[in-house]
Amino acid sequence: MKFNLFIGLILISLSIFAQKNITIGHTSTIYSQILDEDRLLEIYLPKSYETSNKNYPVLYLLDSFLNFRHAVASAEFLNFDQRIPEIIIVGIRNTHRIRDLTPESSNLDPKERERLGNVGGADNFIAFLEKELIPHIEKNYRAAPYKIISGHSLGGLFNVYTFLKHPELFNAYITISPSLWYPIDNIYQGLDTIFPDPTKMKQTFYMTLASEIGGNMRGNIIKLSGDFENYINTHKDTSLRFKYNHMPEESHLSVGLPSVFFGLRYIFEPIKFKRFKTKAAIMAQGGPKKAIDNIITYFNKASKTYGFEISNESALIDLGYDLLKIEDLKSYAVDVFKVNLKAHPDSYDAYSLLGMAYESLDELQKAKDNYEISLNMVKKTGNFEWETYKADLDNIEKKIKAKTDKKH
Repeated sequence: MKFNLFIGLILISLSIFAQKNITIGHTSTIYSQILDEDRLLEIYLPKSYETSNKNYPVLYLLDSFLNFRHAVASAEFLNFDQRIPEIIIVGIRNTHRIRDLTPESSNLDPKERERLGNVGGADNFIAFLEKELIPHIEKNYRAAPYKIISGHSLGGLFNVYTFLKHPELFNAYITISPSLWYPIDNIYQGLDTIFPDPTKMKQTFYMTLASEIGGNMRGNIIKLSGDFENYINTHKDTSLRFKYNHMPEESHLSVGLPSVFFGLRYIFEPIKFKRFKTKAAIMAQGGPKKAIDNIITYFNKASKTYGFEISNESALIDLGYDLLKIEDLKSYAVDVFKVNLKAHPDSYDAYSLLGMAYESLDELQKAKDNYEISLNMVKKTGNFEWETYKADLDNIEKKIKAKTDKKH
């Protein structure tokens, strides 16, 4: 009996020891002199943050209580799919939501003003973001200068107001079913009047609408969408980017998740390198070596433009795979994967890919050397797919043995 009790206690202890909390971020508090209150922040740092010295673009997320978890999931998945870079997310918890997210408006119906209560604090909230929160984040975290804001419903209204009044405050806006039933006084002036110099407009504005059909909100959103399209089509010298995505299958609440997902994907579309799959396309660039140089130049320029390091890893890997499929060019795949390894020396995949290229050229010992390094590295990470890398090593060892046996 004592023995059974002893074993039971050991098993319980092992179970408790093995359990670990899954965390996606941490909370922090900032005192705002402008708002005269503490504001709770929810902060997500990307996986590589602790082991790198890179700077990361920042997503400032309104209505964090509802949106933080799905925004983190979207950011991590899109990065895993190589659609966006890693980002920091700063979620801002509400205190007086209606006050902070609504601008003062002479066109607000008195009955609406009475119903809503404390309105018109958007300018103060903009000042809080600009003068207190953003400097606080940039001081305490490795934040790149590239800033995104995401706002839903009244947060979307705030986004529109901020863009019209201070477009330069953020580089990109994810505006989700904005509550444009609430009047913004200067919105009726038209974008040509508000932004007379189109060459200064370099922002990205992504806007969605759910199934809302009541009142004048839908009509105002569609009108604003048309204003954006007309402005961009009229001014070919502007760098302003805009996309409107109607999601009638979503409710006013559910539209938040897909909007953040597709909004982030749209914002970072320009950093996606165009793939040249055929021999003709590769040779048109000047051949494989020039194709490598083009990738390096492209991502160096993009990193300088955006203000943070944009990895060229995905583009190099694509080029390497494409070269392997072209018989008389596949030897250049080794050159590509060597460049990739030099740029990403801590990547076990970089070693694995170089090993694969050597294997395709029947340079089996060099392939084995790289597969061994890759396997040792991946085991240290705890990646449950390490057996795949072991299989590569086992297969190459079998090939080497078969080749040796054949000679004898």
